[in-house]
Amino acid sequence: MKNLTYLWAFILILLCSACNKDDVVTPDFEVIVDKKEVKINDSITFSFSGSPDVITFYSGEKNREYKYKERTTLPGGKKELTISTQVTYGSQSNNLRLLASANFDGNYTPEALKAAKWTDITDKFTLSVSPSGVLGPITVSNKVDVSDLFVNGKPLFFAFKYQGQATTSGTTTTQRGWRIYEFNLNNTFPDGTVSAIATRATGGWQPINVEDAVKTNGTSKWVYISNMFYYDPSSSLLASEGWYVTKALLADGISPDKGVPIKEYSQRRESYKYAFNTPGTYKVTFVGSNVNYTGQKEVVKEIEIKVLP
Repeated sequence: MKNLTYLWAFILILLCSACNKDDVVTPDFEVIVDKKEVKINDSITFSFSGSPDVITFYSGEKNREYKYKERTTLPGGKKELTISTQVTYGSQSNNLRLLASANFDGNYTPEALKAAKWTDITDKFTLSVSPSGVLGPITVSNKVDVSDLFVNGKPLFFAFKYQGQATTSGTTTTQRGWRIYEFNLNNTFPDGTVSAIATRATGGWQPINVEDAVKTNGTSKWVYISNMFYYDPSSSLLASEGWYVTKALLADGISPDKGVPIKEYSQRRESYKYAFNTPGTYKVTFVGSNVNYTGQKEVVKEIEIKVLP
């Protein structure tokens, strides 16, 4: 009986060892190219030997370079902002301001707003204008360089601030509404790469109600719909103040370069053709990978290609 117990224990040890063994095999993978110097739009044929589970192709062109596959930041870009606005009916002026803060703590409360330092950048932009009581035109402002607002390593917040003055006895001024159709903040890097930092759709906007005289359920009157967000004072005769604040924005973030999968598991791939449409010298990279539930092993093959006009 004791011998049988030892036997089962030995079998269990073998089974556990087998379970823990890394059975991913390094792929046998080679790449041969038919020519290393071509003219634009001429096809190059890359031939493969071995059969890895997955083959990924990096052409070496901008945004497709293997060396940048894990790059997530690129400092030193020019940050530019474009907005598009439309003023609605009413007669008050200067209801809308655009501000930025590098020390807002990300708590979307009136108290946090007041504790932060906000820089008013409204006058850098062209806003929609119209006579009293007339719907204004949709106005696209020119690009504005806002690079100086960013602090290295710190997030920046932008905010649209609406402030309506109370209508007192004997006056006829009424609060005007505002619509925001575009908010495009881009970063242009030294190598010419353009990365979107935030848009109207991706800004992560949060409403903060400071003073809402016409609220019905305690929510702000900033409203987001499919093609814009807007502030509607609803003909209020009392003072109102509402902010619409972005999420924390990091200016130097950039998407990693990505390769193109050209073979997956059951597929057969013996060759691949590609043509460049711009002259230059490119480092073409193929990554052959074997993958299963225990892990991954890969072989990287790089070939320099010269493309002539």
